Amino acid sequence: MNPNDLNNGETYMKDRFIHSNASAMESAFYSEAVGVSAMREVWSRMRSKRTVVLAAAVVLFAGNAWTQENNAVRSQSVASSSGSGEANDTNAANNPVHPLLTVDLWNYFAPSPEGFPGRIGNQGLLRLAVPIDAFGVHQFLRTILPINTTASVQGGPNTGVGDLTIYDWVLFEEHGTTVGVGPLIAAPTARGEAYGSGKWQAGAAGLVVAPRNWGILALVATYQHSFSGNSSSPVGQLASVQPFVIRNLHRGFYLRSSGVWTFDTFHHEKDIPLGFGVGKVWKGSNGDIANFYIEPQYSLFQNGVGSPKWQVFAGTTFKFPTGKRSKEQ
Repeated sequence: MNPNDLNNGETYMKDRFIHSNASAMESAFYSEAVGVSAMREVWSRMRSKRTVVLAAAVVLFAGNAWTQENNAVRSQSVASSSGSGEANDTNAANNPVHPLLTVDLWNYFAPSPEGFPGRIGNQGLLRLAVPIDAFGVHQFLRTILPINTTASVQGGPNTGVGDLTIYDWVLFEEHGTTVGVGPLIAAPTARGEAYGSGKWQAGAAGLVVAPRNWGILALVATYQHSFSGNSSSPVGQLASVQPFVIRNLHRGFYLRSSGVWTFDTFHHEKDIPLGFGVGKVWKGSNGDIANFYIEPQYSLFQNGVGSPKWQVFAGTTFKFPTGKRSKEQ
């Protein structure tokens, strides 16, 4: 019996796999199904523990790198903002490479994804980004851990950890615009094939950020291709492009559009959403920044089972000064 047959037709927004339902029609296979199910549960728990260990190792590495560069980070290392006062604070809150330790908590809520009317898909993202200034090279290390809720055919939605992604931007500044490029790697830490690719993946990530007095124009792109892992998982590639626009208002309020375009050959899926939302920025006396936002997004083009026609993106971002910048505040 193929263990994949025990899955429940699960799918999720970014890494979706469709599995046939486990059959219990023949009693001769019942005990075998129970045994395999128990083995899958043990494997799932072991994989979850490995995910936690790997994520903790990355956080410790990032924290160590952040500590080492506390006395070296310079505010001019990237084009973090342009203008003064409220515009600076709002731009700093929304600039993906502003040189502060950054924690993002994101959530995508998608009702009735393609092929699952009346059900929901949901993806939460925990992101940690750390500025690093080593050997005269300005970098930004980012880790992303998804928590995926599938829209299943039977039994309601199920939630599990997805694949851990890490990439490192090397930053350059030219005429007030920051350009970043660097390697990307994704580890198959997902709870199961319904929540991740089952493959190690490698690729590259890049961005362009242009802060202005009125806001920010930016583009973030990633590409990853599988190269090793579960032999039963399909070989594929995933590309994403995120153009985003920030328009500053008064008192820390701003308008935003930041839909992520995805092109996924793993699951023959494409999704091009357009979003429009609002946000609010607060800055503490010690330089800490809090940013809250919500952005409904409608897909101008979508293709593939599990892809959302529309979704609601909401999130919070917290930025903390490094040692030197904290003193400068």
